[in-house]
Amino acid sequence: MNIGEVMAELGARVNLSVAIFTMALIMCRVMPILIFSPFLGGEVVPSEMKLGLGLLVSLVLFPSVADRMDRIPISALPYIGLLLKEIFIGVALSYIVNMVFDAARVAGTLMDTMSGSNNAQLYVPQLGTQVSLFSSLKVQLCVVLFLSLDGHHIIIKALAESLAIVPLEGFPRFSRGVWPFFDLMIRSFADLLKISLALAGPGMVAAFVTDLALGSINRVAPQIQVFFISMSLKPLVGVLIMFIAIHVVIGRMQQELANMLRMFQHAIQLLA
Repeated sequence: MNIGEVMAELGARVNLSVAIFTMALIMCRVMPILIFSPFLGGEVVPSEMKLGLGLLVSLVLFPSVADRMDRIPISALPYIGLLLKEIFIGVALSYIVNMVFDAARVAGTLMDTMSGSNNAQLYVPQLGTQVSLFSSLKVQLCVVLFLSLDGHHIIIKALAESLAIVPLEGFPRFSRGVWPFFDLMIRSFADLLKISLALAGPGMVAAFVTDLALGSINRVAPQIQVFFISMSLKPLVGVLIMFIAIHVVIGRMQQELANMLRMFQHAIQLLA
């Protein structure tokens, strides 16, 4: 007895080609989040491992769409259209997921620029590029907080819900209109700037007060070379203020990560 007869006796009526096409569509929605999100380790994690993780997540999500596989067209043009639709959804959702991580990187760059220590660069694997010292600290801190909040589990659960809200065989209906979804995407960019300033606030204020104090000293005693003094004083003040205000920064990061997850779920609802 061959394998086909065994599967027929077990009542399995699965078209292998349709199953592969279905898995490809699921991976097109899942993979952008896994590839672009810093919480998976960035370039440190090999592409093969990310591909394997995407395949594993797709296998976990596959039962939720198995009963609708026969509705997926396998002809070339309709299937390519569905692929492009899934890539669009995946990239849009990954942009929202990355919002707080990018804000943490920008906040660190602002602090280092204000304190004059932006020339020191470190390679951050999660971002795949070199960033300043405070950028590295804030990104690593944001990753740890995201994982401690079980954000990765919430993301996978939301992806499973999205397969029911926006089925693989159909296109987004935008029941509330097309503009609210794109308005949310634009708003997420504005929130990125707002979060960056909030996370960099203590360090920027400390650097500004230090500059103001040194400027006042220079007005009183012009012979003092405050420029050279500030080069060593401002980074020290920045580190001290960051140490004092670290609990405030962590609390704000937790709040913004929770808002990001709610925005992620709301974006999926707007696609319905």
